[in-house]
Amino acid sequence: MQPMTHRFTLELRKLERDSHDACSVCAKRFQEGETAYSGYDANGTPLYVGVCCSPRIIETAARYWWSPRPYEVPPQTTSLWRYMDLAKFLYLLRDKSLYFARLDQLGDSWEGAKGARRNKQIWDDHYLRFFQDAIRNPPEGYKCEKTQAEIEAEASHLLKQLELGGSIELRTTYVSCWHENEVESEALWRLYCPPNSVGIAIRTTCGDLKLAFDEDLSVEIGRVEYVDFRTEFAGVNDSIFRKRKSLQHEQEVRAVVRDRSENKSLGISRPVNLTALAKEVVISPFAPVWIESILGDLLQRYAVSLPVRVSDLLSEPFF
Repeated sequence: MQPMTHRFTLELRKLERDSHDACSVCAKRFQEGETAYSGYDANGTPLYVGVCCSPRIIETAARYWWSPRPYEVPPQTTSLWRYMDLAKFLYLLRDKSLYFARLDQLGDSWEGAKGARRNKQIWDDHYLRFFQDAIRNPPEGYKCEKTQAEIEAEASHLLKQLELGGSIELRTTYVSCWHENEVESEALWRLYCPPNSVGIAIRTTCGDLKLAFDEDLSVEIGRVEYVDFRTEFAGVNDSIFRKRKSLQHEQEVRAVVRDRSENKSLGISRPVNLTALAKEVVISPFAPVWIESILGDLLQRYAVSLPVRVSDLLSEPFF
């Protein structure tokens, strides 16, 4: 077995991200527990493969015990919308950066939740048993010599650490929220850019959103799954991509950045390529008619060329 060199080029990291679920050579999909290999062939070309194509790797950067992502990545062509007021759009134009709000600042007290408080004892009992079993049954070659009292104490400590990790995640995770839809949503116009306000929507695709971040591989993009917390729990690793079923009208896809540094800000920014990001800019159907010319002037001022149109959601019907 080749030793692992842990040498990762940017191209190899991108390949790992984009080909996470399948061999990059033969497209065979991985099954949980299989080994995935990252490395380079004889020509130095990056490879991310399964056992099926592992002989092609001459230099092994790393081997992984493969498991699926804790979220679903939409197809590249999926249409995404970001509804915002004019001030936020001006920020995007001026700084060429997309703002990510800290998870505990999104206005939903259930963000990052594992479940309903009334079901917490079920959660605690499950993980106490899980930790106790893990302590009693160490890997081959090791022997557990702890007393039952020591096992229970250590399991309780691990449960507290698990809870602490959830609290830390709220303050170290940053999110940019997008709406998945092939067409405009009048409900979201009214929610984020109500009548008598000036609102803008950016339409992009999942592939273009990823492309807009260029070489920033710290950004994860995935669909939110809506959970009935009365009877279900979010997993330890997937709660960032789980929300209550009562919010499923949002059809949210979120871009996520996890920042474990000492940064304590309420939000962070990530540079984006605006030309790659925006397929079009749509002006709210509730905006005054003069905003189109103002928007054209702003794009010119900031040297950004983007297609602009006014929403026709409120155009007159005939009968």
